[in-house]
Amino acid sequence: MWSLILGKVPTGVQFTINLHDFTMFSFQAIKHITTGDGGYLSFKNRELLEQAQRLRWFGINRKDKQQGVWENDIIEIGYKYQMTDIAAAIGIAGVAEFTETLLLRRKLYARYLHNLKHNAQVQIIGNPARVDEHASWLFSIRVLNRRVLQQKLLDHNIESNQVHYRNDRYSIFGSRRSNLPNMDKVEEEYLVLPLHTKMDLAQVDKICDVINSGW
Repeated sequence: MWSLILGKVPTGVQFTINLHDFTMFSFQAIKHITTGDGGYLSFKNRELLEQAQRLRWFGINRKDKQQGVWENDIIEIGYKYQMTDIAAAIGIAGVAEFTETLLLRRKLYARYLHNLKHNAQVQIIGNPARVDEHASWLFSIRVLNRRVLQQKLLDHNIESNQVHYRNDRYSIFGSRRSNLPNMDKVEEEYLVLPLHTKMDLAQVDKICDVINSGW
């Protein structure tokens, strides 16, 4: 198992990335481990490592470039995908804190589950049988009159939003389709509640109290 960032991937984490030829992880700002933005690519075939290293920097062979000459050829279209040393340092610090971060997020997620499980107006999306198997990245719900609830939360200085939008909202993906009734229904009902490492259980309780008081 090989990674564009690490080279050979440690045995202990191979089980998560050995199902496909390529596996990508996001290090975007609100993820458990972040580098501000960017991500991580792993792949099974060792022979692709050098090509991946070229493609991440305009197709340039960095080893030849580091010899101080520009005589190396570019044989394929590349991109500017390389990680900076600053971003890597942020990511390494995040790895060291990962266990603590995941534990806190799971506690917050479990508190949401406990506080909202008896609210018939709230459907929890992805309600796990075991919280310790859940990534606890986002806490998403479905409700009627979503915009009204969102405004009520905002009135209590609680930010919430819809993190993702359906692709057919955009012309590049063919524009709006009329044959996706389930998507139409979910689109106006789902809402993502705050879940991050600057929160504590008391803040989750406050958010749930606002929701449970009705809207």
